[in-house]
Amino acid sequence: MSKLKVGIYHATLPGAAGKKGGVEAAVHRLAESLSRRGTVEVTVFSSGEPPEGAKYAHRSVLNRTNRAKITRLLLSPALMNVTDFGDVDLLHFHGDDWFYVRRAVPTIRTFHGSALHESRTATSVKRKLMQRLVYHLERLSARLATRSISVGTETQTLYRCHYNIGNSVDLSLFRPQEKTPFPSLFFVGTWEGRKRGSFLFDVFCRKILPVYPDAKLFFVADRCDPHPSVLHMKKIGDAELAETMARSWVFAYPSLYEGFGIPYIEAMAAGTPIVTTPNPGANEVLEHGRYGIICDDGMFAESLLRLLGSEDERRAFADAGTGRALQYGEDAIASQIEAVYHSAMQDRS
Repeated sequence: MSKLKVGIYHATLPGAAGKKGGVEAAVHRLAESLSRRGTVEVTVFSSGEPPEGAKYAHRSVLNRTNRAKITRLLLSPALMNVTDFGDVDLLHFHGDDWFYVRRAVPTIRTFHGSALHESRTATSVKRKLMQRLVYHLERLSARLATRSISVGTETQTLYRCHYNIGNSVDLSLFRPQEKTPFPSLFFVGTWEGRKRGSFLFDVFCRKILPVYPDAKLFFVADRCDPHPSVLHMKKIGDAELAETMARSWVFAYPSLYEGFGIPYIEAMAAGTPIVTTPNPGANEVLEHGRYGIICDDGMFAESLLRLLGSEDERRAFADAGTGRALQYGEDAIASQIEAVYHSAMQDRS
C-alpha cells in the first residue's frame, strides 16, 4: 500500500536567523515530525525556501503575491485555484485559503488562533479593521474545508472545528538545564503589540531590579531600550533560544492574546516556571494556573518577585511543567494529525 501524499501550505517558513516562532514554526515542526515518522509523504508549499536541513520536500509557490500583505490577503488565495499542487492526495492549509474553491482533493484547515480576538488587542485602527476582515475570511475557510482543526478550545468554538489539537514542541531541544547563578528572567516576543515587551522591560527596571540588583533579563525581541541588566538578543537560533530559556529562572510573558502559545510549552519542556497574563492560550495550556502563574498587570511584578524568591515553588512548577509538555511531543501531535488525514480521506472515498 502506497503512502498518503500530503501537501502542507503556509505562506512562510522559518528564516535562517531570528526567533522561529508563530505559525511558520508550527508548520515546519509538523512537517519535520511527519517526515521522520515516515508513514506519510510530505511536501510543503510556501514562498521562499525552507530552513536548511529540512527533511520534507518543498515547492516554492505564490512568491510575488505573498510579498505584500494586501496581495497575500486577497490575491494569493484566489490564485490557489490555478496553482499546481502536484499529485498530492490531501492538502493541509494553515492560512490564506479562503478563496480556494477548486478543491479536487480533501482539505484540512488548521486555525492557530482567531483574527477576531487579535483585532481586540490591535494597537492601530488599520490593524483592527484588517483583522476583522480576516476573521470573516477565516469563517469561509472553515466552511470550505473537509476537516478543520483548532489550536485551542476557544478557537474551536468560534469556528466550529472538528478537532482541537495543540502545536508540538521539540523535546530533544527544549529540555531542562542548569540555571544561571543569578536571578534571571526570559522573554521572547515583540517590543510593542500584544506581546508587550515594553511592559515587561518597565516592570523589570522599576520593580525587579530594586529587589534583585544582580538580576538579568534575557530579551529576545525586535528591539529593546538599552540597559546594562537587559541582554537584548535580536537574532537568535533555536539552540541558543532553547538553552537561554532553560537556564533562566522564570519565563515572563505578558501577552494579551495567544490562541495557543507555543512559548508556553517550550518553557514547560525546558523546566522554566511561567508568569503570564490572562489569555485563551494561557488558560488552556497552563490549565488556568495549574502549570504556571496567570495574573493581571497589577500582580505581574509581585508574581515575578514571588517566584524569584522561592526555589521550592520554582521547582514545583518546573516538575509539573515537564510532565505536561510530554503531551505536546512532536510524535504525539503528528500521530493525531495523521488520524485526521485518514479520516478526511475516508469521507471522500
